[in-house]
Amino acid sequence: MTIAASYLTSEGVVFGADSATSVSPRGIPGVLQVFNHAQKIFEIGPKDQGRMALVTWGAGSVGQISHRTIAARLGDKITNETSIGAARDLLKQIVEEIGGSDEFGYFLGGTDLPSRTSACFQLLFKQGKLAETTDLYVGQGRFQGAPDLFTRAYHGCDPELLNHIFGELKARIGDRVPDFEEIFNEAAKVAHGKIPHAGLPDLPIREAIDFVHMYLHLTIKGIKFRFGPPICGGPIEIAFISTDRSFRWVRHKSFDTAIFEEEVGEL
Repeated sequence: MTIAASYLTSEGVVFGADSATSVSPRGIPGVLQVFNHAQKIFEIGPKDQGRMALVTWGAGSVGQISHRTIAARLGDKITNETSIGAARDLLKQIVEEIGGSDEFGYFLGGTDLPSRTSACFQLLFKQGKLAETTDLYVGQGRFQGAPDLFTRAYHGCDPELLNHIFGELKARIGDRVPDFEEIFNEAAKVAHGKIPHAGLPDLPIREAIDFVHMYLHLTIKGIKFRFGPPICGGPIEIAFISTDRSFRWVRHKSFDTAIFEEEVGEL
């Protein structure tokens, strides 16, 4: 129950996430307790000095080890000479030593020294092993957990819409048009190109922060007002690391946020 985002710019890396997490009581399969004040963005390294950060989505922990603990263990292993790529390899080692059976992922990014260039990686773990890793390029935003609603706004339509249209048409015409798939794909490509959609090759860091916040806010609100249980929610958190400064919070909930919510609810 997560939405997570990372955006790599020439000025740094922006990280964002919601605060919802679910816990399944032991021995009670199919029952979930949802909490709205989890933390999913973690500074790697000493407070206010970290030049790397970690964002998580998917399972709320790795076995019995929290993502907060994994971030701390990674921070214990890095130095000023450790590159983002080397930190990625250390994170893989830490997680695979723990093992587990759940599916989860991380965005790991920051600034390399002394070059002061930014980098960000997406890592997906399945069955306790690294299943996939992807390098973000400058100007690219990556979204995980619940990207469908945002994708509709970003690209002008749901990513599955064309597949559904293709399936319905194919069922109606059968094999009467031998090259139907080729014709359809070409027409879909041309039609999709006529739909204006968001996207820039690079953004100033403040605009990238706004972009990430827009994704999180749109997704939370969209899921809130559709049928079915909410899969994300709680306060939005955003942080960034720029090429000239270490980790900084843009929006970060205090440790009394859950208490405050309960007190407001009693008024």
